Amino acid sequence: MPAATKRPILRRILRLRCPQCGNGRIFRSHFVRANACSHCGWRFEREAGFWVGGAEVHMFLSYGLSVLLFVPVLILFGDPVWVKVGAIAGHALLSLLLFRWSRAAFIGIDYLIDPDAGEARDDGHEGGEEPAFPRRRPPSPHAARRRRLPVSH
Repeated sequence: MPAATKRPILRRILRLRCPQCGNGRIFRSHFVRANACSHCGWRFEREAGFWVGGAEVHMFLSYGLSVLLFVPVLILFGDPVWVKVGAIAGHALLSLLLFRWSRAAFIGIDYLIDPDAGEARDDGHEGGEEPAFPRRRPPSPHAARRRRLPVSH
């Protein structure tokens, strides 16, 4: 599929849709991302640690908007306690509200840089190269309780 230009990708990201096709949803619920587009199969997460960039975009947007919103309030009203508490609460709320769009913006930026990196793979692997050692899940902290201990008489 040919790569889209910047304007359609921006519209897709604002609608929280796949940057490649514009149909699939990026999020299954407010904080749960889909692994890939349900429509075209384009993978949203390329490799382990991929979302570190999304966290940086989130910090840039939330802190930048918080400063733009609350510095004028601080200048107008001074620094009484209610302004400080309001600024902290406002930043927390703004951070929660911007979570989805900042992650979607990161996916859009990544798509603009390398649109072919998220192509669906047919070999059954989720992404990246085959690991040198197979990943094993760490044992559950309750696994020792589930094992049957020998009963002594």
